[in-house]
Amino acid sequence: MPQTMRVAVVGFGRLGRACAEVLALDDHFVPAGFVRRQQTVAVPLPPRFSAWPAVTHVSELGRVDAALVCVPLAQVREVSRELLQRGIPVVECARFEGRELAEHKEEMGRMAALYETPAIVGAGWEPGALSLFRGLFALLTPKGDTETTHRPAGTSLHHSTVARAVPGVKDALCTELHVPGGKQQRYLYVELDEGAGFERVEAALRGDPLFLGEETLVFQVDDVSALEDEGQGILLKRYGTAARTAHQMLLFEARVSELALSAQCMAAAARALPGLKARAYSLFDLPPGALWGRLRAEAERQWL
Repeated sequence: MPQTMRVAVVGFGRLGRACAEVLALDDHFVPAGFVRRQQTVAVPLPPRFSAWPAVTHVSELGRVDAALVCVPLAQVREVSRELLQRGIPVVECARFEGRELAEHKEEMGRMAALYETPAIVGAGWEPGALSLFRGLFALLTPKGDTETTHRPAGTSLHHSTVARAVPGVKDALCTELHVPGGKQQRYLYVELDEGAGFERVEAALRGDPLFLGEETLVFQVDDVSALEDEGQGILLKRYGTAARTAHQMLLFEARVSELALSAQCMAAAARALPGLKARAYSLFDLPPGALWGRLRAEAERQWL
């Protein structure tokens, strides 16, 4: 494969849009275009993607070096099979778990071998990047237990409600985060009424007694409702033993947009495709350096 890869996005739902955002900002890739359903292919794309071709079949896009499969779970294998049959390597982040994920990888592996084209499966947030954190924790403390807790990303309903009552605020969402040192920091996202000035609204919010006790960062957004589905919290704890040293505790806590991180992970997996043999891979099968693509040497200098 060439150094710059022509990558197609198959599907233009929320994940497809997130993948397109990543491709547009990464000079490893040249966007080949979108593959959309017949019913939606004529729907105009957002302005930032309007120059990208939108077709109903990948064969209409010319040369495609890889495809990011962003379709519903039930369609992943069928879509991947057609792409692999055409010699197009695929990356997907299908959310199978446990035994189902192993069976899915095995089936994708059979297709990859049959069509002599590699595939990377489960390359999202979970399974995917979070799986690597779990595996690394277990590698460091082989005897132990891992707890994974999913939770809302610190949304404060009371603070959100009060913010919505401030003149000029159409909608608001307040989240809270504990930062190093034990302090609490608030992130307040506001959608303004037409004609409202952000500076005046921000001053009113900061002056409200409810927001005086903790540091509050105020951000203006176009659509608060679009944020409500994005923030997810994760807490990963590992209690275990390293060699003969007991009582080790490893902790990973994050507030993330699963869509954004899944798209970023899929792009990283696509960078690793050149040179892979015709089989199915998970992120566990890939050397971490390969996920950086041609930035591998720079990443090694910076992060090792």
